[in-house]
This record gives sequence, C-alpha cells and structure tokens, in this order.
Amino acid sequence: MFRNKKKLLAVLLVITILTVGGFKVIADDLTPLKNLQNVIYLIDNYYVEDKNLEDLIDSAITGMLKELDPYSSYLSPDEYEEMQIEFDGEFGGIGIVITVREEKLTIVSPIKNTPGDRAGLKSGDVIKAINGKLTSKMSQQKAVDLMRGEPGTHVTLTISREDKEEDFDVDITRANVEIPYVEHNMESDTIGYLSIYQFGSEVGYKTEEALTDLKKQGAEALILDLRTNPGGILDEAVKVASNFIEDGTVVTVKSRRKEDEVYNTVSDIEAVDMPMVVLINEGSASASEIVAGAISDYGRGKLVGQKTFGKGTVQTVIPLGDGSALRLTTARYYTPNGTFIHEKGIEPDIKVEFDQESEEDAQLQKAIDLLKDKVRTKSLDKAS
Repeated sequence: MFRNKKKLLAVLLVITILTVGGFKVIADDLTPLKNLQNVIYLIDNYYVEDKNLEDLIDSAITGMLKELDPYSSYLSPDEYEEMQIEFDGEFGGIGIVITVREEKLTIVSPIKNTPGDRAGLKSGDVIKAINGKLTSKMSQQKAVDLMRGEPGTHVTLTISREDKEEDFDVDITRANVEIPYVEHNMESDTIGYLSIYQFGSEVGYKTEEALTDLKKQGAEALILDLRTNPGGILDEAVKVASNFIEDGTVVTVKSRRKEDEVYNTVSDIEAVDMPMVVLINEGSASASEIVAGAISDYGRGKLVGQKTFGKGTVQTVIPLGDGSALRLTTARYYTPNGTFIHEKGIEPDIKVEFDQESEEDAQLQKAIDLLKDKVRTKSLDKAS
C-alpha cells in the first residue's frame, strides 16, 4: 500500500514513542490518529480515482506545518538537498530570500549583485505569481523550486509593492548565484568597511580574517554592513558577534521543553576594539538581528539605517530518515538585554532612508561621517 512505511509511521505516530534526530515524539491519545488512519483507508479504498497515498501524506504534513507558523515546513528529499546546497554558497536561481508573512509570499531581501537585486526587487515586495502560477496557496519551498533553475533561463514574477497602485511583472534571467558571504575594503585611510551578505559556513572566521586585513591597512574604525542580510546559521552569528564583543552573552534561546540555552562569545576569536557603526535595513533578519542586537545592547556601536525585518525564532532541521526533513520552529531568541524582537524588528539609533534613485548611499555616508568624528576625537585624546 505504501512505498515508504517509515514516513507513514512518523506521520501517524502509530508507535508510542518515535525518536527522530534526537527529538522524542510522544502520542498520549491516539484517538485523533485513528481518525486519520480511517481517512487514509477510506481514500485508498473508496475515492473515485486512484491516488498516490505517499503524495497525500506529504500534503497532510505540509498542511499541519502551515498551521504552526510561516517558518515551519516539510522538505522533500530534493528540497532538503537544495537547502544544504544554498548554505554552501552557490546555486542556480535569481538570488532572493523569501518568507510567508500575513499569508503572503514576501521577499525578505534580494542578495546583493544577483539577478533579483539587479532587477530592482525590494524587501517587502509580495510575489503574487511565479510564471503565472498564483502563490496564495503555494508553500514557501514550492516557490523556491519554481524560481530556481538553469542559468540563462527566464522566470517572471508578478509583484505587489506598497507604493505601487497596480501589480507589475518582473522578468528575470536566472544565473549561478554565488554568495560572497564576507567582503571588505577601506572607505578612507582610517575607516574600514565589512559587509556580510549571509551567515553561511565559516563566516565567523572569515570575518576575523577580514578584520585582520583591515587593521593591517590602517583601519581605526569600522562599518559593519548587515543590510539585506536574511540571516543563516545561529552559531555563525555568535562567532561574528564575538569579533566585536569581548566577553558576554550574545543571544539566549528559549524553547518549550529545554532549559534556556545561553550562547556566549567564543574564546578562540579575539574581539577588535575600535569604534563601529552597524548598517541595518528592513532586509536585515534573523541572525543579522542577533548580531545587531548584541552590538547595540553592549553599546559597542551605533545602528544606522532602517528598522530590521523582525524574525526572532529559531528553526531546527530534523532529518526524517528517507532523505526528507522537517524544518520546525523550536525556540525563540532574545538579545542580551532580554528583548524579543519577533515581528517588531530593531529600530536604528539613527534613522536614514535609502534612496535607490540617488547615486549616493546616504546610509553609508552617515556611517562614515559618524566615524570620522570618532577617529578625530580619538586622535585629539592621544595628542593631549
């Protein structure tokens, strides 16, 4: 009847305790599960058409998770593999990060210097359709699958934007999306610039290497650019923050059943001691907010730009044994001062709007001006 009995057992919980990736699933009352079994039996034997019951089970899992929150989802074997490829830093597609907000498929941020970024997509844009297929009942992962594809092929997104009266189409040519997670340069003789696009593998140590190089070039102050950074791996966010905070708690993770997990700065990264400004905007989410929140709470630097996205939950990816996986919201995170920023975001210390039509990056320029004053004051203190 079923090609994949393991999956059926996992979904129906017909055994009392099932351990999946270290998580124990316990069913005290099996009555609702018996109802589900009966429905499956009736469909299999009496529905007017023959149906692939494994597909129905996948749909049932997807439906259950959709009732939880926009960030919990079921990943088929192919989708799970795609997710792992993304964190390695290279994939074929258009280069945007999406979520479901208020039941709408919403762009968290375009990744810099990718087809989506060059096409003018913005954080907060709602994707109404992909190649004419409406997204209103589409899973987040299905949308990702439709937008990814071979480089050189095209995808058309129908976009709804807050400041536009009518929806409009954006035709985008897919490309190999390579994410240079960390980039740096000198903005002046004394001000270094470091941009983190996403918190992928090894970003914490790559940040340390970039800071070492900037100091060698004469950096006495630093701009950390987290704009349109959608987040990533929690441990990497802690390591990045450790580059700027000498000692202390970076983030506290609170879950339903376990004791609070306190993530402190790591001992093998030495924090730099220089004035800094952190650039944030509405596309700064999740791990970006962990880093920005910690730097702000410790008074290590000013936040400049626009309010962040507001994602304060942690997702755990649990392999299910057949190549598929469950991405489940398992905890909430809090900044060192105990602030829960979910769906609220982090307000900048100095608000500066970004004008896409202008040749000047007003947010970056504000950061430079602030740090020039800091470096000048520091020099005067030394002279006196």
